Amino acid sequence: MIETIKDYLARHEGEMLALLEELVLTNSHTPNKAGTDAVATIMTKAAETAGFSVRREARAQVGDNIVIETKPRTQGGKGVLLCGHMDTVFPPEMGFNTFTRKGDTLYGPGVADMKSGLVAGLYALKALDAAGLLKDMPVAFICNSDEETGSTHSSELILQEAHKSDVALVMEGAGDNGDLVIGRKGRIAFDLVIKGKAAHAGSAGPDKSSAILELARQIQQLEALNDPQAGISLNVGHIEGGTGANTVSEHATAVVEFRYRDEDSRTRMWDTIQRLAANPQTNGTECTLAIRTMRPAMPTNDAILGLYALVEGIGRELGIPVTSMQRGGGSDANFIAQTGIPVLDGLGPIGGKLHTTDEYLLADTILPRTLLAAVSIRKAFEAYCK
Repeated sequence: MIETIKDYLARHEGEMLALLEELVLTNSHTPNKAGTDAVATIMTKAAETAGFSVRREARAQVGDNIVIETKPRTQGGKGVLLCGHMDTVFPPEMGFNTFTRKGDTLYGPGVADMKSGLVAGLYALKALDAAGLLKDMPVAFICNSDEETGSTHSSELILQEAHKSDVALVMEGAGDNGDLVIGRKGRIAFDLVIKGKAAHAGSAGPDKSSAILELARQIQQLEALNDPQAGISLNVGHIEGGTGANTVSEHATAVVEFRYRDEDSRTRMWDTIQRLAANPQTNGTECTLAIRTMRPAMPTNDAILGLYALVEGIGRELGIPVTSMQRGGGSDANFIAQTGIPVLDGLGPIGGKLHTTDEYLLADTILPRTLLAAVSIRKAFEAYCK
């Protein structure tokens, strides 16, 4: 099996790079529906040409989601779930629209996060098919369009497909040392909105109902909630308010996020934040909270560690480095973990400097990581689905 998969991937490396270049040069900033739809169309064509079925889930506000399926999956079989996202953080007007290679390093928007993961996932399935190993395997590969903004328009689909699966692998990029992700923090992003009472600054007394003053006091209390030892991080990322120096501000807002390791921490933090908002310190002001996005935590558990042990053993057999790590950032693995099935993240190729114009991918990790993914898909099916 392994030699057949290796041979297939080696013979199709040029195809994989060509598909990666096409995907990278197609802008798929999350709000760019036309661009993300174009990526969905490219992936659909590549999958259907290989003989897979593709189900397209239309979305009005963001790009469409697609689900690539093997024949046993279309017939209702439970099995292996793959997941990867098509969107990036780079708007078209940013002008970051190149795909370049310098030695063994590839550069471009989304090259590591995570268009190389899409290519690796698809070609892992194609290699398994070439080896005759997909005939009995129900596999679904979700390619969603809004992971970078919290998967608001795709999380329901991800949960539906996870409930129809026994085990899952997420194709986000691996860590620098080939790390697989065995745990991720959850995240809540919210608006803190302050309402005060407008007045002329020259006649306002010390008890003025300033929304900006209350916002400043709320921010100090919120930032004090950071607790690295407990895995709690909170950040006030954007503020605005007021109309001018001569006017007591009537409105002020802050955009805030906090991250947490487990649901108990989430509950405690959110209860505290609500209590702070319900008790403003500035006379005549009111505070309200509005959640923007919410992603649950992916806490490490025995099911995840069992799947990690399986893939780590495969890595040793293949001579491919595999270690484990926790990540503070979220992914769609967080949603999958809520269903209770074993899930691992980080099966994709290795890159770095994500979300910057220096984003890169190590080209020599594409084939080994795709090989690892392909063998892991088959071995996970044998361990969890039969």
